[in-house]
Amino acid sequence: MRPGEILSITVTLPNEQRIEIPEAVVRWSRGQEFAVETIAIESHTRARLKHYVKRLVLNLTEGSRLETGDSNRSRR
Repeated sequence: MRPGEILSITVTLPNEQRIEIPEAVVRWSRGQEFAVETIAIESHTRARLKHYVKRLVLNLTEGSRLETGDSNRSRR
């Protein structure tokens, strides 16, 4: 993939649900990694994708806190 390339994407979530993104543009790529910006996406589909990413980030953040022993308590 090259930056500027237009593509369609199907994202399969862990619960086997699929999210269809009919039009996205590649913003950068490096080996097998790449970033896209959605161009055309239904509002309900955008909401589902946003919800999934938010949960994923929250789970990663919580896991990181547990590994480092960090908590929500303020430090003095």
